[in-house]
Amino acid sequence: ENLGIPYNHTENADWGSAWEGIKTGLDEGDPGIVFVDRSCLDYATDTKSPVPASLLIIGYDETVPARELSYMNQDADPGVVYCADPRLDEVQRVSLYSLRQAMTSQANGHRPNRYLFIGGDPTVSQAEAARRSTHQTAQHMLDPSTMPRPVPEWGAHGLPGIKAFSSDIAEWTALDNPHRTIQSTYHRIDGATTPGAANRTLYTAYLDKVESDIGLSGFADEMYDIEQAWHRIADLLAEAGETEEIFDLPGYLSKSSNLLSSLVEQERKFYTEVLKTLSLP
Repeated sequence: ENLGIPYNHTENADWGSAWEGIKTGLDEGDPGIVFVDRSCLDYATDTKSPVPASLLIIGYDETVPARELSYMNQDADPGVVYCADPRLDEVQRVSLYSLRQAMTSQANGHRPNRYLFIGGDPTVSQAEAARRSTHQTAQHMLDPSTMPRPVPEWGAHGLPGIKAFSSDIAEWTALDNPHRTIQSTYHRIDGATTPGAANRTLYTAYLDKVESDIGLSGFADEMYDIEQAWHRIADLLAEAGETEEIFDLPGYLSKSSNLLSSLVEQERKFYTEVLKTLSLP
């Protein structure tokens, strides 16, 4: 969007409409991105912990019979898609049955059957696009209600969301199955299918590449410090998820809550300085 590239971003359609849209994009020769719960896919090794992820979809074949995919529901409709998973070296063959389950999973956060196709060339320079996107990210984190696009009505977002997370996590011992919630949260922050550190690893790399072009020299180092704090929180949650004693959980969760509270202020300072330095209208 900030590069001025035409795109088709669709969500919340019924599965039939979504699949037809995906096929149309592929038939036009463009790969697309589908947003899935990785634990639902045929090749997933952990099927118990929902893991939001994105795959590059590059092709499909609706003629492959279900019996050729011994790991899927034998009574399901035929068909496969071919996807590139950023965590795997080889192209994966995924049954349409499991793709449907993965795209409609509740792990996608009230945004089922979400996909993205782009086409055309950029019409805005990379430096200008980077300035705009970095400014928008800072705005969103500080006050999501100021964003031009609608913010999902469910939950809290940006720094208010992290603050709510900090308050809520200390009460997780009262849940029926706190270990499952803790493990799922760890996977969302620092699991094998995420960019890492609640996406801060990816953002550090982004800033390292563009900071000198947009007047934010040194900001990648600051984001790296934030990234490391998220790693520490993830490590605590990983340990908490593996402990067998329910009595040990309050200590882990209390430490995580305190770290999150400090992190809110650290990120608030960072994004406030981003807006001040960029000074966009």
